[in-house]
Amino acid sequence: MKNHLLRSLAAVLACGVLLTACGGGSDGGGSTAAPAAVATPPSTRFGSSQQFENVCTLEGEKRFTRAYLDEVYLWYNEIPEVDPSKYSTVEDYFNALLVKTPDANGQQRDRFSTVLRTSLAQNLLQQSSAPQAESAAVTDLLSQSVPVTRVVTSPAGRRSGYIQFRDHASGAQDELITAFQQVRNAGVQDLVLDLRLNSGGFLYIADTAASMIAGPSAEGKVFEALKYNDKRNAESASSALLYSSRVQFGEVRYPVGTPLPQLALPRVFILTSGATCSASESIINSLRGIDVQVIRIGSTTCGKPYGFRQKNNCGYAYFPIEFQGVNAKGFGDYTAGFAPTCAVTDNPREVAGSAQDPLLNGALYYMDNSACPAGTSTGVQSASDPLLSFERQPSRPAWAGRLLTP
Repeated sequence: MKNHLLRSLAAVLACGVLLTACGGGSDGGGSTAAPAAVATPPSTRFGSSQQFENVCTLEGEKRFTRAYLDEVYLWYNEIPEVDPSKYSTVEDYFNALLVKTPDANGQQRDRFSTVLRTSLAQNLLQQSSAPQAESAAVTDLLSQSVPVTRVVTSPAGRRSGYIQFRDHASGAQDELITAFQQVRNAGVQDLVLDLRLNSGGFLYIADTAASMIAGPSAEGKVFEALKYNDKRNAESASSALLYSSRVQFGEVRYPVGTPLPQLALPRVFILTSGATCSASESIINSLRGIDVQVIRIGSTTCGKPYGFRQKNNCGYAYFPIEFQGVNAKGFGDYTAGFAPTCAVTDNPREVAGSAQDPLLNGALYYMDNSACPAGTSTGVQSASDPLLSFERQPSRPAWAGRLLTP
């Protein structure tokens, strides 16, 4: 049952995060805090959700659900008219209210909102941080968000840093800073950031990663701005996360104000898959927003420019999409995902980052030749030989990928 549920949630991966733009919370404090919650005017039609909080009857919970979505849901004015009496559970009623019409890219507009029992949500979030074995040879590596950092050399002798980044979880920023220090001190000429299994998490960590790649010239520029619905214009106006040369949200090892090890690279190689989602896509989109060349090797990302906070009521955890993230150029319409620069099929039988890793080898080839490897495939996943085996699926579920602090 546990594996079945995790597989189902992994299939809808899609996350990216501000402080936490995907589902849970983080405690880092800092000089550039997440946008403060602003009271949203209640609808005269549905009333304020606060008056229905903790009214834990089915009718009360339905009233809370409808009022809360009217206040915070990004597409509140497109919610379909449904008869609440026809739904016997909170989950069914919530799902009936979601906007499923096609967007400009032909994707179902809302593929990511969800409501779960709070106990289940907490258990899944805790499981997402537990190690999963990619192979017997690396079981001891996967307890970290950044399990592998090393210097690799292209066939022509170009030195590059390779950083495997698996999850924007609390504590990952400290690990990332240490990893960037290592590759900076090694004097690398390029960077390969492996996001193929990273389905998102806290946005402040994505901001830090991009700031270390881009360097001092990006100081003060917009990393990502969050666009809420038109009832929340004050939040939208104050939502921008900025590039910085210093830690903005401290964790344990590196407090607020610590200088970041910046590479100041004009380009970066990012390894991607359909599991590259949300906060990971924020890194790609936001670097493109300040004209850093982002060379993507692998397959198309999941396509989730959206995020939310967690709201608990009567034993349920609500995760309705609340905002869309856009880069410094105002772009955030990538619901079809970011297509790869070089479409390379992953091999789940090879250890990511090893000498036999086809995605890493594709990046090294591009470094030397400024072109994709000859004969690279489309990267399409087949049922008989999946691009990502279950053991190499990211463990963070879809609703937990782009998170703001609660």
